[in-house]
Amino acid sequence: MGLTKTTNSPGLSFDFNHPRAQYSPGDVISGHVVLNTAADAAIGTVTVSFWGRAKSRIIQQHGQSASYHRGRTRFFHLEKVLYEGQYTHKPGSFSWPFDFVVPNQADQGCILPGGSSSSEKWKPKEHYRSNLDENKNNNELDLNLPPSMSHSRMNMGRKADCFIEYVLEATLTEPRGIHQFRGPKTKTSTYPIIFNPLSTPEPIQNYDLVTEERLFTISTLKLLPEHAGTSLGIRDRARSLFQKDTVPRFSFSLTVQAPSVIQLFHPKPLPFLITIQPDLRPENTTIDTSTSLPEVVLRSVKIELKTEVRCRAPGTYADTKTYEIPILSIRHLTRPLTFAKGLSGPDESTLDLGSLYDLRVGNAKLGSKVETPLCPNFTSYNVTREYYLTWELEVECAEKTERFSSPRSPPQCTVLLPPATACMDGYNPNPLLGADLAQAASTASRDSEDGHSFWSRRKSGEGRGEKEKPSFSSLGLDSRSSGKKPKTKAEEAAEERQADFTSDVDEGMNADSNSSVSDQDFNSRRTRGAHGADQPPPRYVP
Repeated sequence: MGLTKTTNSPGLSFDFNHPRAQYSPGDVISGHVVLNTAADAAIGTVTVSFWGRAKSRIIQQHGQSASYHRGRTRFFHLEKVLYEGQYTHKPGSFSWPFDFVVPNQADQGCILPGGSSSSEKWKPKEHYRSNLDENKNNNELDLNLPPSMSHSRMNMGRKADCFIEYVLEATLTEPRGIHQFRGPKTKTSTYPIIFNPLSTPEPIQNYDLVTEERLFTISTLKLLPEHAGTSLGIRDRARSLFQKDTVPRFSFSLTVQAPSVIQLFHPKPLPFLITIQPDLRPENTTIDTSTSLPEVVLRSVKIELKTEVRCRAPGTYADTKTYEIPILSIRHLTRPLTFAKGLSGPDESTLDLGSLYDLRVGNAKLGSKVETPLCPNFTSYNVTREYYLTWELEVECAEKTERFSSPRSPPQCTVLLPPATACMDGYNPNPLLGADLAQAASTASRDSEDGHSFWSRRKSGEGRGEKEKPSFSSLGLDSRSSGKKPKTKAEEAAEERQADFTSDVDEGMNADSNSSVSDQDFNSRRTRGAHGADQPPPRYVP
């Protein structure tokens, strides 16, 4: 099992009119199927097909053997006959035009199992779709097309692969009956495309904020002015333990509003709002608040986008991998929170971490793979991807620290592709997962040549494969081609020690200059999001 690579049979290839990096529903894929021959060629039929599918594979190691569990779902299969004949043609170049409109939904006949469909029977299960007959009768069959993606992981004698791909395939078949002892030969060329669902025409304005609120009560003698900033004695500590009713109390409610909809490369920062409100009811607050309120300070904040990639095979075989994409992680903060009083505006009392630290989401690294942009969430029959926004805050009041975090089971977060009218300066939209899919395709195809290649390398004790071997080059010249004498290992070790010594000295000389970094720069280095230090934020083009 593996991703389909771009392959051209000898003389048979695609020539596209207006190739694009990615395609969405409603786009037209047009071009020509080209055949170049240097000898007489017998051409029976020339067909071109466009299809999409999702495949999953789970390999479980059992000692010296392994069990394979595969699942597949075909979304659609479109086919056109470009030529039919029974003639042998002279050497030359031939081309046949074709065009396909990218469908906006899957074909129900391909989704349902049985007949000519190659889809498996998928029973109802949490996080997945089902294609059984009762869904057809109730008109509940989900026909949305998921985006192109691929994922692979290995863990403790277990390997899981899954991918979703959309492929153009051209086939040339010889006429029947021209050979007496064999059937007609076939040539096939394939070209995978990157499919992404339609995004919003304009940047979203509604982030569907989810509100979490909690009441905190601080009970300590340090709320009193005479004890502020001092250490409590034994008598005061005993009073705090055995006479809790006499210890001063101060209560406040902390409200966090986090987005449940995230659009990649949005021109504006991601909103993350924190509001604090004092609770001055006598049963909750016993200190005098007529002159001032105790200070509440934000000490640390951590925001992550948790990603869950799931795949399953027929039966009870399933696999789940969770990734944490850091968006913001800052410790040792001293950010005072302003209390909301009466009818004060939200701009005066609400702290927006998104605007403060320029929180954005765009590209992300899942394991060793960088997705540009991040794949949106989707639900399929054997492959799904879900997102959850998790966060954790630490606040301090009267030298007491309290933690406030998102629920253990947070609501799902919807991740949308960039808006159609957004232009990212310094961002190259051409790859769009293409490089990652091509690399995964080459790796998967190499594994598919030998069904036990993943396990045979472990059992045979072989070293690195050809792709894993490190290579070193300098402007295309090595020591042999430049005429220089190769360095000995002793000379290389001496140079490395000298380089390490020089770098240590430079770091020591620059320690003082590097230590004077502003708080804004210090915090910005801890901000994670759509772009790194060398990539500017997106620019919105109306």
